[in-house]
Amino acid sequence: MTNTRETIFQSIKSALSPLPHRTERPEVPYGVADAAWLADEDDNLALFLKRAEATGSKVFTDPQVCADWLSTYQPGIVYVPNEFQEYIPLFSKYFQITTIYTRKETNTVNACFTAAAAGIAESGTIILTDEYTPDRLAALAPWYHIAILRRSQIHRSIADALAAMPDDPNIIWATGPSKTADVEGILIQGVHGPGVQACLIL
Repeated sequence: MTNTRETIFQSIKSALSPLPHRTERPEVPYGVADAAWLADEDDNLALFLKRAEATGSKVFTDPQVCADWLSTYQPGIVYVPNEFQEYIPLFSKYFQITTIYTRKETNTVNACFTAAAAGIAESGTIILTDEYTPDRLAALAPWYHIAILRRSQIHRSIADALAAMPDDPNIIWATGPSKTADVEGILIQGVHGPGVQACLIL
């Protein structure tokens, strides 16, 4: 017996099966739509720090400072993927660490570190893809999400990020924490994703 979810997905697959292959992503030249003000701004890292903070993200360049900040929220169990196990000794001084995150852990793990695919200095955006962030649930379900980003992965502009975008089936651009104001005009964070978005740049 199949459940409702499997029935829905099977219906979608059946509907798409007669269609031709997905259209290839068009080439986008670098700098095709760079904002004029970018030329007067700081280097990529400094600009990313400034723009990310403006969107409501917290940005750290030191794992120790990041751990100190997160510890003030007393998140309890913290997820750290195996690819960053070199930082587990540091983080385990502050939190109980787990390297497993599935639907079962969503009710017990409030903070997760995940790998980011790239960042955008112009907008302070963090890019998540299936290739770099296979543990997608850990990037979207916890209240505290800390994306780990390499300095070399920061694109100068949105146009450059588009030009370098991988052929990935799922790409998320996270610009600050999840927010909605709906019709009442009252801003609420954390409705569609993490309520606190941070980035640790290595």
